[in-house]
Amino acid sequence: MRDLIQRFRINSKITYIILGANVIIWLATEIAGGSTNNLVLIRFGALFREFVFAGEVWRMVSCAFLHIGILHLLVNSYTLYQLGTFIEKFFGRSKLVITYVITTITSSSLSLLFSSSISAGASGALFGLTGLLLGNAWAKKTYVPDLPIDERQLIPFVFYNLWYGMMSPGIDNWAHIGGLLGGITLGYILDPSNSFDPSKWKRIIPDILSVLSIAILAITIIFWVLSIWGISIIY
Repeated sequence: MRDLIQRFRINSKITYIILGANVIIWLATEIAGGSTNNLVLIRFGALFREFVFAGEVWRMVSCAFLHIGILHLLVNSYTLYQLGTFIEKFFGRSKLVITYVITTITSSSLSLLFSSSISAGASGALFGLTGLLLGNAWAKKTYVPDLPIDERQLIPFVFYNLWYGMMSPGIDNWAHIGGLLGGITLGYILDPSNSFDPSKWKRIIPDILSVLSIAILAITIIFWVLSIWGISIIY
């Protein structure tokens, strides 16, 4: 049993890294003045339309690692643990990174188009991870093995959270929709690790997306850290 738990922890390394980063950044915002303080959130990389349009596009990714209050952090952390460990186990680490980064961007993009509020949180990426599973199930590829999950269990989860987002003021539901759509699209492109697709492009595209996602994360971190220190390259 101990060996099984150890293997599971190793297989879920990226999930734990993201969870750890979210907790550390939340603690930093609390120390800096409070994670519910808009000025602190903006300083630490929240999605803010005026700043993004002024050139700080890195906020489209950094916002996914910020959380507004302890309850927001706990709910998203639990969901990330459930979805992240599952996807990391059956799709692999690189595809978890790809989905998390790209659906964060699609989430932020829709938020920028239709919402003017300050936005922060991993929920857009979490909808993206859910969308990955739905899209992959709906694609019904004969060479993809069945995953130990029923997509019909995910649909009520999606509809409930979208409904809750519409009914609750302060929740950026456009970000949720953007993440979900991005995840569903990736679900038609990315397959579980033990699947076999004879087409060459299905092997090349994940590699390209992986390199692109890591590059986006690296650039985001550089500009993010500089911004927190009060150094701006844009202005």
